Amino acid sequence: MTQIIIIFFQLVLGIVFLVAGAEFVTHHCIVLARHLGVRPIIVGLTVVAFGTSAPEFFVTVMANLQGQAGLAVGNIIGSNIANIGLILGVAATIMPFAVPMRLVRVELPFLVLSVILIGVASWQGVLTRLAALVLIVSFGIYLFILFEKRGAYTQGAETEEPSESLEPRYLFRTAIIVLSFCSLIFGSHLLIKGAVSAARLFHCPELIIGLTLTALGTSLPELASTISALRRKETGLIIGNVLGSNFANSCGILGTAALIKPLPIDHHVLVADFPVMAALSLALIPIFRDGKISRLEGFILLGAYISYIAIIYLKI
Repeated sequence: MTQIIIIFFQLVLGIVFLVAGAEFVTHHCIVLARHLGVRPIIVGLTVVAFGTSAPEFFVTVMANLQGQAGLAVGNIIGSNIANIGLILGVAATIMPFAVPMRLVRVELPFLVLSVILIGVASWQGVLTRLAALVLIVSFGIYLFILFEKRGAYTQGAETEEPSESLEPRYLFRTAIIVLSFCSLIFGSHLLIKGAVSAARLFHCPELIIGLTLTALGTSLPELASTISALRRKETGLIIGNVLGSNFANSCGILGTAALIKPLPIDHHVLVADFPVMAALSLALIPIFRDGKISRLEGFILLGAYISYIAIIYLKI
């Protein structure tokens, strides 16, 4: 019982530090972005997507360095599945909303491309440094195209005038960001330690823990930002956050982790979990085609995620 309590607190505290760190990093970046007149869609595709993906980055990289490859890969695949099935599903279930067609024409194809790249690169059972470099270069091209097209996203929109209340206090914000990154590092360490301990205690593969427990924990910032965007009716930020986070996870984070240290890919991931991620990603094409996502489609996405999690644990 004592061991279970310790593991519980490690997991909870790890998630708290991860969410808090990501929230502070995201908040201060958003303040600066809005001060510069950047519109919600761009903020979602860059600042919010990167900020909310920070937990995945630290957990994945540290897990790989510590020899927990199953946890590292499971965290990315599971987070991508959660972002589409859980987060986008919950958002559409609560409030159906329009999908900016610029995202469908530009960012969605990049998401599909990332699925293809990971599938090809990991088919031999290991993500090599060469494959990782390809992923990172693809991520760089994505960022270049995104900022080249930033005018299309802001066309017709009024630029927010700088306000005195938004003037950044650079030293203060720098200190907050540094502390936030320390929180992310400490939180990822606690979450990994708790997840590995839980896997050993309950004789559950670390891959399963990564696909479910750590993936859900590191996806909480995306869920929080989505709910916040729903309250403000900034639906462009929701779509941008999901697409941007998934592409950042697949190419930026997984690529960085494998570039530091080649990443073994479990065969079970290739035949069971990767197809689920690919199917959900491809399902966004017909869903977004009409320029909106309905409540029914939200229920379908959410139901697919719940079914996926249930099947995983029923097979243990």
